[in-house]
Amino acid sequence: MKPLLEAVGITKEFRGRGRSLDVTALDGVDFSIMPGEVVGIVGESGSGKSTLSRILVGIEKATSGVVNHNDKAVETPADWRALRFDVQYIFQDPYLSLAPHMSVGQSIGDGLEIRGEGTPKERANRVAKTLEMVGLKASDAQSYPAVFSGGQRQRISLARALVLNPKVIICDEIVSGLDVSVQAQILNLLVELHRDQGVGIVFVSHDLRVVKYLCQRILVMHRGLIVETNTTENLFSNPQHEYTKHLLSCVPAGLSPSGI
Repeated sequence: MKPLLEAVGITKEFRGRGRSLDVTALDGVDFSIMPGEVVGIVGESGSGKSTLSRILVGIEKATSGVVNHNDKAVETPADWRALRFDVQYIFQDPYLSLAPHMSVGQSIGDGLEIRGEGTPKERANRVAKTLEMVGLKASDAQSYPAVFSGGQRQRISLARALVLNPKVIICDEIVSGLDVSVQAQILNLLVELHRDQGVGIVFVSHDLRVVKYLCQRILVMHRGLIVETNTTENLFSNPQHEYTKHLLSCVPAGLSPSGI
């Protein structure tokens, strides 16, 4: 079986201004995810994990290296459109990721309309079913983001990705700003989606408790490099890299997030 999504030799440099030096955010990073796999990318702030996740869907452009989709290099705008049929991205901040002037139904159904999928009635039905899938009400489609909590908005963002039937969703720190009990609800929802829908997940986080619960395989990033990759069980029981050992030493007692 070949990877659904792969990055080979990804380097990303941010140009400094004035006398400031250029910053290398990623330095020759390789990444892959198989269909239906749940992969965690962990590291402290500035490690490059979010930059990598954004490059995987074309939000940011790599300085060098290549992204492959279904074993084919993603090079043209048409290639990126094809990739986004299979891969959807969920942003960290649920308060900024939803347009305030659009109803929830419009935000979720917008991608279907852009793709020309179904009639207006069929799209509305898919939106309603997807809202219920993520634990919200079909009638919530008529409301606007301002009336929802952060956890509810993140469920809406998840519905907006899932309505397009992706094979992989990339979750960039999507629970980091939420209360611990709400984090548990979102994580349990992701577990159910993977179990019931077979959706692959790339979960970007600084919280090892979260990735231990959710992920099958973990990549540890430090200063733009992947310093260790292993199954979750092996990484926690026998970490190889000193930086991984440092991260594990910082995890408070009680590895599971509250409510899980």
